[in-house]
Amino acid sequence: MNLLTNKKGFTILEVFIAITLLAVGMMALATLQSSGIRGNDLGNRTTQALALAQDKLEEIINADAIGQAIAAGTDNNIDETGSAGGIFSRSWTIQNDTPAPDEQTLDITVTWNDIIGQHNVTVSGVITSDSY
Repeated sequence: MNLLTNKKGFTILEVFIAITLLAVGMMALATLQSSGIRGNDLGNRTTQALALAQDKLEEIINADAIGQAIAAGTDNNIDETGSAGGIFSRSWTIQNDTPAPDEQTLDITVTWNDIIGQHNVTVSGVITSDSY
């Protein structure tokens, strides 16, 4: 029996090809995971921004209901609770007699920057004389 022709196993070339395929697959999974993390972060920040916009909308509606006037304005560098020191900026405008007389249109926009770029969400509402 010839020992050289009877050996069984993998050649170095087969092992190298297997390792290369495994590495390519692992790189694809790492890229996919990174994209998922970025997507989750964007979803979280968007939810926080919507909550900030909704809070300001309710604050303006409640102030108007008790007869207080709130002017257009901006909150810069706020966090998800509206306190100082965050990445969000919130601005709001109030248009009188729009869309009809004795009504006000409110537009609240929250913007922020992250590794992906600049993002914003806008919430709009209308205060009617029936609201209060």
